[in-house]
Amino acid sequence: MTEKSNSYLASLKKLIRFGINGIINTVVSYALFVVISNIIDYRITIVIVYIIGIFLSYFLNRRTVFKVSGKLYLFISIYVGMLLLNLTITTVLVEEFSLIKELAQLIAILIAFGIGYTLINRYAFPNQISKNR
Repeated sequence: MTEKSNSYLASLKKLIRFGINGIINTVVSYALFVVISNIIDYRITIVIVYIIGIFLSYFLNRRTVFKVSGKLYLFISIYVGMLLLNLTITTVLVEEFSLIKELAQLIAILIAFGIGYTLINRYAFPNQISKNR
């Protein structure tokens, strides 16, 4: 294989591991959201679940995707941005489009996932491809 092929394969493997971690984190977070949002307001629940999810995601990704310590402050900053995006999307879908909160949250999670991977890969764990081969 060429250097370019190896780099592509390493990037693909990293994306798949990130996706698996994202699925694990999403299932845990979404389950918590469904349970807790029946007790307190869904917007407060999103904040609580995101805080839990930030640390779960950092731990999973540090151990299995990037395999090095990342820049936790950037990781948290990116997740705060994702939280604000999530809150905005969920609120608009619930309040303006009358979607049920569970479906609105699922849509917001999917949008935040794509944006989050790009930012985390580029800024929180930069230049890690060569260390993951």
